[in-house]
Amino acid sequence: METYPFTNQYVLKDSHFTKDDISVDITTATETFLEGKAAMFHGYPALIQEFQKQMDAELIRIPFFSQTSDEAFINMTPSLNIAFNKDLEKNPEKLDIALDVLDCMISEEGQKRIADGSGVISLNTDVPTMMKDVSGLEKEIQDNSVYIRYSAQKSFAASLKVVHGLLSGEMDEEKAYDTLCSVMNSKATGEKTTVNFEHEYSISLNDKNGRDAASSILTTVRNENNIQLALAPYYYFTSSIYEGECSSNRVALMTAKNSDTPLYLAKINGKQVYELVGNYLADFDSDFYVTNKYELPIASGMKIIVKDKENGFSLKSIAVNEKKIDKEKKYSILLTDITMSILKKLYPECEITQLKDTTLSSAWAAAMSKGQQPSAPEDYIEVEK
Repeated sequence: METYPFTNQYVLKDSHFTKDDISVDITTATETFLEGKAAMFHGYPALIQEFQKQMDAELIRIPFFSQTSDEAFINMTPSLNIAFNKDLEKNPEKLDIALDVLDCMISEEGQKRIADGSGVISLNTDVPTMMKDVSGLEKEIQDNSVYIRYSAQKSFAASLKVVHGLLSGEMDEEKAYDTLCSVMNSKATGEKTTVNFEHEYSISLNDKNGRDAASSILTTVRNENNIQLALAPYYYFTSSIYEGECSSNRVALMTAKNSDTPLYLAKINGKQVYELVGNYLADFDSDFYVTNKYELPIASGMKIIVKDKENGFSLKSIAVNEKKIDKEKKYSILLTDITMSILKKLYPECEITQLKDTTLSSAWAAAMSKGQQPSAPEDYIEVEK
């Protein structure tokens, strides 16, 4: 039986996967592993090292399954993306400087700095000592059984289709492989315009350390649900909003659809809002904390004034409608999974309602499907030195 590196029927059968397993999100899968209910999970080396201490167990890193070791593959996602300006060809001196910078970036020290120090498999064969933190994969790397993951929306859709086919028994390996190739090589069908954006908003930090595109998206979703305030992590917002015609596909790419979050509603007073934002900034949760200005939250319906300190950030004040927030007044606030969990830890008795069948991505896409313009970005944050 010929096998392919991405999967095979014997593994699916022996591991007792079902069709429903494909829809399990990564958080649930990881929690199941930590609870001892799953034999494995997909993670990165630094997380494995953390779990070894947490579980007091020796965790083993394994390559992708196959029937023979010669066909075992390791999935690799490079953390280094480089682009040189073509104009450098006209200036040899600047080109030499750029190449020197590139040499530093792909060196052992450079890659360790980029990858935060440990658990790195280098694609540069000149730095083999990086393997000391990722033992057990030497043979696969020596045999060059490594591939770089190709991340594209079409590849995700194609993979989902063939894995469903294998799990349901509708496809054997050969048919799955042919289907994958067929979907990947298919021409894109014409998509109708969903909305014609009249304004352009950037996802990059502005001069007050806010993100205009993220602010526009969150404010749109907040207004659609008739909620006064909103607070969300920065990483759910992934793209700028560009002026001109935009399809539903492109609208979906403006939020992190693959790691989407449910939306929650709470009604809390101004004092609780203040403590929620303050604790978000102040390393309240060991699983999440703000380390630099790029990780500051996105707020809507309120403006937060943040103090930049040597060891992090602290909340200085919050304004609603250009007035200091009323500590006694009740406010409705829209939350995501992280902000909801922080509020729940602060006030366990607080009533929090999940907006059923609604996520940040689906709410944003639904609003834009009406052809309306998104809400304008708000002046929601300011960082003081």
